[in-house]
Amino acid sequence: MSPSTLAIIPARGGSKGIPRKNLKDLAGKPLLVWTIEQALATPGLDVYVSTEDAEIAAVSRKAGAGVIERPDALAQDTTATEPVVEHATDVLTEQGRRPDQVMLLQATSPLRLPTTMGRALEEFAASGADSMVGVVPEPIFIWQKEPRVVAHYPYENRPRRQDMTPDQLRYRETGSLYLTRTEIYQRDHNRLGGQIELFVMDPIEGIDIDSPHDFDIAAAELSRLSR
Repeated sequence: MSPSTLAIIPARGGSKGIPRKNLKDLAGKPLLVWTIEQALATPGLDVYVSTEDAEIAAVSRKAGAGVIERPDALAQDTTATEPVVEHATDVLTEQGRRPDQVMLLQATSPLRLPTTMGRALEEFAASGADSMVGVVPEPIFIWQKEPRVVAHYPYENRPRRQDMTPDQLRYRETGSLYLTRTEIYQRDHNRLGGQIELFVMDPIEGIDIDSPHDFDIAAAELSRLSR
């Protein structure tokens, strides 16, 4: 029997950088709805949005997601994501529907390939891991300025990308997708813990919307993918 998986999408009403960001139009639909529809199209996911906002709740239900009403105390600028996830699992547990694992999806990462979430479930099950983090390949040519200038790659013998060995490759956490056994949240109060595995995503899936310009980039990429 496959483990039960809660797909939780945190969506707060307040946003300092871009007001009402989760409801802002992106290529014809609210930003949040892109992630909801991707999750609903993936077999094996119970899709919920956690929010304190009535309009976001209404949009989420219309798109087909369940809604977990988040208390205002967990909808502050300083609120971490983990307590929001734990609140959601507690609500479902009280209803007799405790999930075995949680797929945390960020609405601000709307670009995901159609097979991504299903592939994540398969790789997680095959790995035997306790938690998994979505990443994209990142150039290794990173420098540090303080307290002194340091290169984090061998600049004396600069490698070509095509010649890099697996141990030279580096990956950037996207924030788009995490998959975690529920007991890790309960034990460590963290989305990552125990045996951690990487879930390598397509570079296009690394776009995170944090500015108006990011909306333009995401819209262009979504248009390209739909051709």
